[in-house]
Amino acid sequence: MKDGNYPMREMMNLNCVWHRVIGSRMADLGLSSIQSRMLGYLYFQSQRGKQVFQRELEEEFKIRKSSVTSVIQHLEKKGLVQRNGVLGDARKKELALTKQGIEVQETVLERLEKLEKLVNDTLTAEERTLWFSCIRKIEARLEEAEYD
Repeated sequence: MKDGNYPMREMMNLNCVWHRVIGSRMADLGLSSIQSRMLGYLYFQSQRGKQVFQRELEEEFKIRKSSVTSVIQHLEKKGLVQRNGVLGDARKKELALTKQGIEVQETVLERLEKLEKLVNDTLTAEERTLWFSCIRKIEARLEEAEYD
């Protein structure tokens, strides 16, 4: 049913297609969606000179400690992430990308930029402006509805 009366359904469908395309473009890297997202988070935080700890990932991705532990263990096995001890607190471990992790994340970013360009080239400047306006309007209304 594509009659325009279900904008959220259309957005969900678009989201599914987007994730499928990303999955196929990233398949050779052997990363799950959550692994890729955590790798990206670690990358951008390191670019800002910030330390990242497991608890922060639990909060950022809204997942349980055991799930974060599992993802980090997989990324460690792949040689993409390492845990570094913190002076003054032997229990605390900073999470950091390895050289290989940085290279993989930079590959991911290059591929995402190409996909963004593909999408941007599909729309005119006016259509992009309207698209963002509509998305922001819907987002604001849904956020308001959350507290209704």
